[in-house]
Amino acid sequence: MRRLVIIGLVSLGVFLPGRSIGISEQIDINAIKEDIKIKVEGGVAHYQKEAFWDEEDFYEILNSKEEFITKEIDSFKRNIQRYHRNIIDSKIEFDEPKKSTLLLCDVKGVKEGYWYDFDWFLRPLGLDFLDDHFKKREKELYWEGKVRGVETIISIKFPFPISNCHEHIWKR
Repeated sequence: MRRLVIIGLVSLGVFLPGRSIGISEQIDINAIKEDIKIKVEGGVAHYQKEAFWDEEDFYEILNSKEEFITKEIDSFKRNIQRYHRNIIDSKIEFDEPKKSTLLLCDVKGVKEGYWYDFDWFLRPLGLDFLDDHFKKREKELYWEGKVRGVETIISIKFPFPISNCHEHIWKR
């Protein structure tokens, strides 16, 4: 029965796996953990989000793989288009032994003048580089915490030493 409810919600566009919003809270299907890695080269951000699931939820996702892929990519695309960014080469991979899904894509339009703007990434998560105490390493910003109740790790790497403000990063 739970499977039919989830498939129906996916079809209606109500269920967005990996997010604890709306109806998904009621059916308790959320990622256990998310690991987000962004590597910036030129004006492109190579984005990957690995979401880890409990066994039951992961197999529910596998049973509606195509709907899951469509909803995840479309949801991410809609979120970043609000900030005038575009994604290319998007795909989702499934890792059965790890019970994880991996969203991979390139985000274009992140460079504005001499800085890189990360409003498209931070605002939907309710985060800020300074207020949420991202750790700055020479070429990386790193954060661990909870986003909508899900343990989350974020790493944003550059090929050069960086400085930053609330949502911008630039070459030091």
